[in-house]
Order: sequence, then C-alpha cells, then structure tokens
Amino acid sequence: PTGTSTATATRTPTKTPVVITLQSVGAQDGWVLESSEISNKGGTVNSAATTFNLGDDAAKKPYRGILSFSSGAKLPDNAIITKVTLKVKKQGITGGGNPVTIFKGFMVDIKKGYFGTAALQTTDFQAAANKSYGPFLTALGGGWYSIDLTSGKGYINKLSTLSGLSQIRLRFNLDDNNNMVANYLSLYSGNAPAASR
Repeated sequence: PTGTSTATATRTPTKTPVVITLQSVGAQDGWVLESSEISNKGGTVNSAATTFNLGDDAAKKPYRGILSFSSGAKLPDNAIITKVTLKVKKQGITGGGNPVTIFKGFMVDIKKGYFGTAALQTTDFQAAANKSYGPFLTALGGGWYSIDLTSGKGYINKLSTLSGLSQIRLRFNLDDNNNMVANYLSLYSGNAPAASR
C-alpha cells in the first residue's frame, strides 16, 4: 500500500455491578396508626416491636410502616444505582384473607433523609414523600414480598447529607376495608433478628 493509517482507541474499563444489601435500622423503624378513620394524621406509634403492621384496626384506622436505611453510609457518592428492590418478610396476618389483595396492593413512599426526625413520630404518617409508587400486587415468595423500586432509584440517598438516610413508608392502596374488624399484615422490622430484616 502507498499509505498507512494508525488508529488509537482507549477503552474505559467495564465496571462489574455490585449488589449491596442494606438492612433497615431498628431504632428508626416501626408503625404509625392513624388517629381516627379519616383524619389523615398519625395517632399512635410503635418503634420497639420486631414487626410493623399494614392494614387497619377494628376502628377502621389504617397502619403505615416506616423503614429506615443507612444508604449514604454504604453507597459511594459516585455510585450509579441500576436496580432497587425492597424485600420485606411476612410474620403473620390478623383477620384472615390476603391483605395485599383486600387492600388493593402495596404503596411505597420514598424520602431522602427522614420523614420527620430521627425518632419515629406520629407525623411520619402524613409527612410528604419525595415520590410515591404503586400499587404493587406483589405475591409472597419464600416468605418474602419483593417490590421492584428501580423507578425510584433517583430518590435513594447516596450522600452523607440528610443524615445519609433513605426512608421508605409502606402502606396499602386502600386505607381501610370498612368492615370494623382488625385486618392487617405483620412484617418484620429492623428490630427483628438479621435473617428476617
């Protein structure tokens, strides 16, 4: 050949995805029960139980669960989150039936930082979220419910700001089932043994 050409290419190393599992922080987990059926305000909290409830009590007041994750402590600031899955383990059902279908699916509210303050409080029931997703009519698999929250990956806190936390509020799509019977799903919180949270 009468001429030559040289091409130089630089290749960026391919990063292998890493799966990071975060267990919720028991001291900030718990449930909040509405103060009255249509108040949309929290009335009672429990942050010490090994479980939290979703559903309603006999007075038709709904429960909401709060889960807190130290995501900023575990994820590098420059991490690119490609998938988010929330997994919660079933402890039991009060009132019979399948609360997930009775109450028309899980709703998930995501907050960078706290819904309120470090301690679980009644106002966590109604505090604004950064984003809400659902309903999810998730089936039980091996004792766990798995909810794909990849669409909410932008709301997972990777930084030390906002206490380095991401909080998730779980609730059902239907506030109560109007039957004046306690009917709720109990799920393990961060106060439970490690294998269940």
